[in-house]
Amino acid sequence: MRGAQTRIMRGSAFDADTGGAHEILVTIYGSRIGYKVDLDPTRPSTVVGRDLDADISVDDESVSRRHCRLMFLDGVWFIEDLRSTNGTYVAGSPITRAPLRDGDLIKVGSTIFKFLSTSNVEAAYYEEIYRMAIFDGLTQIHNRRYFEEYTEREISRCRRHERALSLLLFDVDKFKRINDRYGHLSGDYVLRTMAAEIAGRMRKEELFARYAGDEFVIVLPETSTEDASRFAEIVRKMVDEYDFEFDGRALPVTISVGVGAFTPDMVSPAQLVAAADAALYRAKEHGRNRVST
Repeated sequence: MRGAQTRIMRGSAFDADTGGAHEILVTIYGSRIGYKVDLDPTRPSTVVGRDLDADISVDDESVSRRHCRLMFLDGVWFIEDLRSTNGTYVAGSPITRAPLRDGDLIKVGSTIFKFLSTSNVEAAYYEEIYRMAIFDGLTQIHNRRYFEEYTEREISRCRRHERALSLLLFDVDKFKRINDRYGHLSGDYVLRTMAAEIAGRMRKEELFARYAGDEFVIVLPETSTEDASRFAEIVRKMVDEYDFEFDGRALPVTISVGVGAFTPDMVSPAQLVAAADAALYRAKEHGRNRVST
């Protein structure tokens, strides 16, 4: 993404217009993650699109040339879709025009921005940069880096106290076919929606993370293989029964789940993942949309 020469407004005039708050957009998913655009309330509008002369230019084929625009009206920032091909989404819902609130996620094609509005915008920006180090931008669950750090700690604890530890590894069955047939935006929708649904079933002491692409992991401390398999079946059934619909089309979505168990010889997350991956392979071999240990 290339941004125009954006202006950083400081001083009393800016504070008077915005009630003391500064507003920025931060790219949290897509090209140039972490890129910051300072929004200028004195401009009539700030256009986002694929055109090189757009105020915020996004190098993404799924973005229209003039996709949407941001406007500051009566003390409130609004975003308006400019009849784009793939639509503009705020907080996961398509919009024609909508007001923006601090923390709102804006999806333009495959790119996701976060809108930040605060009197201490620099602190909010660096807090967001830290968050991006441990969370996945698309699904808003933990990422692989955090998973590996967390699981290393859990493995050490299990070795020390001889406690059970299980890991679920799952992916979307024939995910490439979904992308090829319905488009990559549909694939993004599936991953984001599925993650949100499963995250709602997690307990505080458990970890749910995006591992890679359409692969996800769930770490279950102090959980036997039998109990982990039961929970895996709950997750599998939840996805199987959920009505995934994007752009007016129903999407067929199922997952296959492999259950791996900690053994005393394991010293790294990779070994636990390998055990779950072998089980996932067996689930695929036996027809997909199933759980295997």
